[in-house]
Amino acid sequence: MIAKKDKNPGVWRQKHGWHRYLRHRFAREAVKLVLGRMLRFTPLRKPEAGWSIVLGTPWDLHHLLAVNLRFIERCDLDGLHRIIVVFDRTPKPGGEGLIASVGAQFPGLPLEFHFYPERPGRLVERVNVSTFFNSMNTVTALEQCRTRYAVLHDFDLYPIVPRYFQEIVRALRDRDLRFTGLEHTFFDGLTEEDNQIGTWCLGIDVQWLRANWRPVDCFHKVVSIRGRPTMLDPYAWIQLQTPQRSLVRTIDGTACCHVKNLCSTHLRFRSRKPFSVAWRLHYLWYLESLGPCPDRLEEITTLMRSAESSVLVVDERPIDFRETDSTCENVLRDELTRLESQLFGSLRPRTDGYLREFRAFLERFGAVPSTEQAA
Repeated sequence: MIAKKDKNPGVWRQKHGWHRYLRHRFAREAVKLVLGRMLRFTPLRKPEAGWSIVLGTPWDLHHLLAVNLRFIERCDLDGLHRIIVVFDRTPKPGGEGLIASVGAQFPGLPLEFHFYPERPGRLVERVNVSTFFNSMNTVTALEQCRTRYAVLHDFDLYPIVPRYFQEIVRALRDRDLRFTGLEHTFFDGLTEEDNQIGTWCLGIDVQWLRANWRPVDCFHKVVSIRGRPTMLDPYAWIQLQTPQRSLVRTIDGTACCHVKNLCSTHLRFRSRKPFSVAWRLHYLWYLESLGPCPDRLEEITTLMRSAESSVLVVDERPIDFRETDSTCENVLRDELTRLESQLFGSLRPRTDGYLREFRAFLERFGAVPSTEQAA
């Protein structure tokens, strides 16, 4: 199995050395070589009318799928052909029941569900690296896509503007773009001039992609940019091959709430590993309260109120918040207020109480905020 690494290649190289970095890099290229023999795009010769949404779904977080669909459902979906949901595993026990349950909750959404194909799916599961899961989710969906345009929609991203998807598709269609999105990515030294569009919201000309590229070309890749090795996200290398890419412009990152690190935070919580952004769990617990755990806010609020130390024990797992300062509540409050405004019109009293107790808990047991953070 290939071990997971730090997301920043520069940090990883410094920590582990060039020899191990190169070994991991070539191991991953070998995996991509094998996947390239298994995966194929068929040309989309006669695309159907409309546009599609691609929603890669971590199996370990499938209980939050309905929460994301709740936000999608509130958008202007005129012309939507399919929401293609891909679970990041080969078929799992309980999958059919989950699909039936989600379909019953959203009878008005054109949902289509897929698991990974057997052989490449087993390989990606064994590699167990997030970038492989991300790429496999999307190429699996794009092969099933029957419209010219599709929007890659991150599982931890929640649109709060009604015309969110319409503006992305309009930019692709009206400006004849191959790629569009809300924001640039500056990962691993990328700059504004690189015009690399973040994959968390990426509009794609599917017909062009499947006619000119292989699925494995869509995977992450290390290339030389300005003379230095740079780790590119999935689809980034293909972006560099076409000038027909641009930001949407009519909307930007404020049109959604993007819960960065949601999946990794959940996995670290389940495996009892330490956190660098422990407060993300309060975001996760809020989202669970919108779905399968309606009493979650009251449960966590009670735990914080009665806490005698910086450690909370949730689902029999201890989490230490002593390095989390109270300014984190400001960020969480801003995000949850935006989400609540979309769903309920304003911040509900139960959510306000949850946030107030979070701040009080951090003021008692968390880190002392620096002057710079407090400002």
